[in-house]
Amino acid sequence: MKSIHIEKPIWPDNTIYFLTDATYLHYPYFRADEQKQIVLDQFKKINEKYKIPFSAYSIAVNHYHIKFYLPKGVKMGEINQLLRGGISFTYKKFFKVQYNEMWQTRKIFQVWTEEANWKITGYIIGNLLKHKEISTFKELTGNKYSSYWYFADKYGEDVARELVYQVIGIEEDSWGGVDINSLRKVENKFSK
Repeated sequence: MKSIHIEKPIWPDNTIYFLTDATYLHYPYFRADEQKQIVLDQFKKINEKYKIPFSAYSIAVNHYHIKFYLPKGVKMGEINQLLRGGISFTYKKFFKVQYNEMWQTRKIFQVWTEEANWKITGYIIGNLLKHKEISTFKELTGNKYSSYWYFADKYGEDVARELVYQVIGIEEDSWGGVDINSLRKVENKFSK
C-alpha cells in the first residue's frame, strides 16, 4: 500500500491572521453567557501562554472570529489545538454536547494589507449585530463577547460604527464563513 504524504501548512512569521471557527451543523453551543465565557477564557489562556493579544474578536452562538498578530508562525498549530481542544474539553465538562463532533469548519486567512485589516476588524467587531444576537450599537458597546467596545473607546464611537457599517452587509457562505474576496470589494476610507 502506498503511503500518502500530507503537507502541513506553513504559516509565515510576523503576520496578522483572521481565524474563524464554526460549530458542527451550526449548532448553537454558545447561547448562554457562561458558554460564551468558555471561549473568551480560552482566548485569555492563549494570550497568557504565548503573549498573543487578540486585536479583534467576537463570539456568536455558533461561531467565533478572532484577529491576531503571530510573531512565530509555527505556533499556529498549537493555537488551533488550544482553541478547539480547550474550548471542547471545558464545554463538555460542564454542558451536554448534542453531536459527537463539536466543530465543523475553520478558516484562517493572512491579513494582506492595512485596508484589509480595517475591513476585517469591522466585520469581526460588528458580527453580533450582523447576526442579530444584539440589536443596537449601545448593546454592542456593552457586550464583552465582542471587542467593539475596545475600538469605540480607542478610536471613538463614530469610527467604530463606520467600520461596522462598511461590512455589515457582507454575505457568508452556508457554513458561516466570509468570502474573503467580498471584503476586498468594500470601499474603505480608514486606510487612505
